[in-house]
Amino acid sequence: MLRAIEKSQFVAFRGIAKVWIIPEGVIREVEVKRPIEPYLLEISHNSEVVQETVSKIHSSITAWDLGQGESEVLTLALGKPQTGVVLDDLQARKCATLFDIPLIGSLGLILMAKRKGLLNLAKPEIERLKAVGLHIDSAMLNRILIRIGEGGKEG
Repeated sequence: MLRAIEKSQFVAFRGIAKVWIIPEGVIREVEVKRPIEPYLLEISHNSEVVQETVSKIHSSITAWDLGQGESEVLTLALGKPQTGVVLDDLQARKCATLFDIPLIGSLGLILMAKRKGLLNLAKPEIERLKAVGLHIDSAMLNRILIRIGEGGKEG
């Protein structure tokens, strides 16, 4: 989810999507910790950034009792077929899967940015995600780092 992404990662992500749709609920969640405007400005260099208000959470999403940001992201995706979502919350990811909403997590975005040549190294960005609280299974992370040629040792 956006709140776990640092500004340096937004630089890489700006080349991944043509349009980033960010619900107001996500913006409010991010701004509790830090201003979001610098991040939005950064990704708007190569991508369109659209802020959307969700007036009512879809009833099927409400039943999942997710956070406001996750609920708004999923509600918007239900109304926009073929729109993918960025989610790290396990329950929100399960919900997206149930509704066949394409999804990727912050870790997946970092790996995609590296694959596209938008990042030289993924490991420092992954470490930043971990530093802001994203839990990543150590064994899985080691396998990923080995696969992408960045060793397997955690820093």
